[in-house]
Amino acid sequence: MPITRLRNKAQEGLLLTGEKPVQDPSVKTLLKWSLCALVLLWTFFAAPSFDSITDAVSTLWQPSLDARCASARPDWRCRNARKHAERLLSKHPLIDGHVDVPVQARYRYGNKIDQIPFDQPVLANGTYPTLGHVDIPRLRAGKSGGFFWSAYVVCPNETTVGHNFENAATDIAVRDTLEQLDVIQQMTSKYHRDFGLVGSVDAARKAFKHGRMISFIGIEGAHSIGNSLFALRAYASLFSNSIPGPVRYLTLTHTCHNAFADSAGQQPPRWNGLSPFAPALIHELNRLAIVPDLSHVSDDTALQTIDASRGPIMLSHSAARAFKDLARNVPDSVLNKLVDSKKDHVVMINAYPGFIGGSEDLDQYVKHIEYVSNIVGKDHVGVGTDFDGIMSVPKGLEDVSHYPDLVSELVKRGWSDRELVGFVGGNVLRVLEGAEKVAHQMRKDGAQPDNTSWKDVFGSAAHRDL
Repeated sequence: MPITRLRNKAQEGLLLTGEKPVQDPSVKTLLKWSLCALVLLWTFFAAPSFDSITDAVSTLWQPSLDARCASARPDWRCRNARKHAERLLSKHPLIDGHVDVPVQARYRYGNKIDQIPFDQPVLANGTYPTLGHVDIPRLRAGKSGGFFWSAYVVCPNETTVGHNFENAATDIAVRDTLEQLDVIQQMTSKYHRDFGLVGSVDAARKAFKHGRMISFIGIEGAHSIGNSLFALRAYASLFSNSIPGPVRYLTLTHTCHNAFADSAGQQPPRWNGLSPFAPALIHELNRLAIVPDLSHVSDDTALQTIDASRGPIMLSHSAARAFKDLARNVPDSVLNKLVDSKKDHVVMINAYPGFIGGSEDLDQYVKHIEYVSNIVGKDHVGVGTDFDGIMSVPKGLEDVSHYPDLVSELVKRGWSDRELVGFVGGNVLRVLEGAEKVAHQMRKDGAQPDNTSWKDVFGSAAHRDL
């Protein structure tokens, strides 16, 4: 009788007597290695990511998460909300829609980059050398993934610009904007290990992957282009010969009307929304993959721009008017128009206490986020603090180091990981990518630069209406 059959017979006898059989070592080894192989195959080809597992769990628990967090025995996600937020931000970029570092450089340091202590740690007395809300140590502490550097210059004096914004005050705005753009270039170059000045979304993702903070540029107010589409194109091509360059949005107005649109910050309206010059501007923005930004604009300007733009729309730093009745805040009518338009969009929420109202703290800020997201959807909201450009800050969100506290608060309110990844940066990156697709299609269709000039629209200098 073969050895194998003898072994089997012996084991059958042991089973009848109740004794434990001795397993063949070769069979045991084979089973062990087979199990290891199956685990490896499942890990590489079928296993869900940690994010997807936690996302599924949080989605299942979402309806009762608030109650769980407030209970005497909160669930694991609430107990570890801060760690969970930090882990998420280490893998997915938080991109702030509006940060005024260049303004601080201009007004505090006279644009002398070498004098700005942007990389210096906190002082012994607990203050920061930059005095503002933003510097490299706090950005790193807050696990920032990047932000839009705002190129802002003050509006021309409304009594001197001329009825159709034709006077030389608009030319000064172009000069000052060029200086702001140069400041951004200098600072991102000086701290190139920390910042990546990028144009495309692909380049942004690569910068984040390599540990650098994504740096886009937003120009705050179309007065900055001095009534000139030529100036807009020059800004767009300053840092790149390709489309898109780092300039990724243009706020159509600041606190003043301009040759293209009405502002929320000045009355009475000049154009009742968009001017006759605006269609040419919006065409160029779409062609250059620069997103029209509706923060600061009048309600009519916002509604008309949503109709006029071929590409996505954004509000880089706006709070909800439903909480604080200010012309500067975005009304429900504009939010609903964005939804009805079927165009992609993102509304990035401003943190200025004077705009968010109520308790003027992190909780109130989150209420704005949730209110807006209930109208436009969680796939269409983001962070747009206005840090370094606001005079006061919400309690609990005092500077960029507190970004994890914001995300932690949303974790406690039941936001899933998928929703959080979109909120912190995924939504705005999708909008920018959509603008890139529109620009690419326009080029394929043969769209050319629009060379409409101020004089073509408003008449020659000899007929200026002063």
